[in-house]
Amino acid sequence: MKLTTLDDLLAEIGLGNAMSVVVAKNLQQGETTAVPVQPAPVGHNHLPIKGADGVLITFAKCCRPIPGDPIIAHVSPGKGLVIHHESCRNIRGYQKEPEKFMAVEWDKETAQEFITEIKVDMFNHQGALANLTAAINTASSNIQSLNTEEKDGRVYSAFIRLTARDRVHLANIMRQNSRHAGCNKSHP
Repeated sequence: MKLTTLDDLLAEIGLGNAMSVVVAKNLQQGETTAVPVQPAPVGHNHLPIKGADGVLITFAKCCRPIPGDPIIAHVSPGKGLVIHHESCRNIRGYQKEPEKFMAVEWDKETAQEFITEIKVDMFNHQGALANLTAAINTASSNIQSLNTEEKDGRVYSAFIRLTARDRVHLANIMRQNSRHAGCNKSHP
């Protein structure tokens, strides 16, 4: 964002084209482009993103990032900081517009669960889906939604939206799935 006067800057904030918190952090750092969010002081209620106190945070549904994923925040009027996985196709080329993005990182202290998606390819036999959902339950995850799609007469894919605390928890969920008889492949 190339602005020449303070009035231009205030107008951009007023129009919702720039977030006041982002502008304040940039001014505090003496920067003219987006800067990394600084760590927040330790408190009782941890936000999942470091230094995001007082800022509206939205997690992108296109890529559903979870702690452990490399992330970037898109500054979006009305939505605050929209957290995306760095490899999300919806933010490709973000380096060309640094004023619309902020480098962020996960707060390691968060205990929040996040919704993510996995795909499980499995052999079609009686009880296969019941075994799969039991394996997910054993891994301490909650299923939000589940859809299946037949690939051929013997194999089908289950697309599962479920909760996970972080990448390690997700890996444990997928490991539980692979132990279940009939599971051919499990991947995010």
